[in-house]
Amino acid sequence: MQRYFINEIIDNSIIINLNEDDVHHLKNVMRKNNGDQIICVDLKGKVYLGKIVDINTGSIEVIEYLDENNELDVDVTLIYALPKGDKFELVLQKATELGVKRIVPLLSRRCVVKTNEQKFAKKMIRYQKILKEASEQSHRNIIPEITNVINLKQLGDYLGDYNLVAYEELAKQGEHMVLKETLKQLHSGAKITIIVGCEGGFDQDEITQMELLGVKACSLGKRILRSETAPLYFLSVIGYSREIEK
Repeated sequence: MQRYFINEIIDNSIIINLNEDDVHHLKNVMRKNNGDQIICVDLKGKVYLGKIVDINTGSIEVIEYLDENNELDVDVTLIYALPKGDKFELVLQKATELGVKRIVPLLSRRCVVKTNEQKFAKKMIRYQKILKEASEQSHRNIIPEITNVINLKQLGDYLGDYNLVAYEELAKQGEHMVLKETLKQLHSGAKITIIVGCEGGFDQDEITQMELLGVKACSLGKRILRSETAPLYFLSVIGYSREIEK
């Protein structure tokens, strides 16, 4: 059943209104009519079954609360050095599907993309729309947060209880235990930050700076992954360890 996030808290049986974009999608894409049912998710991540009262205004009547939680039991922050082209948007979409809680774009030394906080902010509306639509499609209870672009000096503000950076040199050396051991230590409610470089990866000095902040360098296996593949591998492994392997 189609679901929509709403920018308000729902009270029992109160009629709510969807935003203009969602009304268009409901009416012209999904071809819904008055009386049809949809799922609504409020700002606290609570899920409700609703009935369309007025398709033209997007008025929805709450029928019942649904006891549904599709979130990972750990909070995952992805810090991702900006790649070329539209790879960042792909990662936004897929990382959302895989359960990321927060995405922090990073400018590292080898980033080809040239931007700053002002330029990046102009793209926020598009990025937030991608996150919202991916959250609805994958039945998330929340929409992941995306921050403005940061540099390495600001990294410490986004670290968690566990912090890992993907470093391809360790893969070449055959070191594969750091990720495995960290996943064993994870517990429900923990905060883990994963860091992935752009196409050129991180240089040794950047890795050293991260390690001084308590970040552990880790391998993601024997193969060298593309920039856009690495964060999705990271998140998939975390999701498997928390939801499937148990």
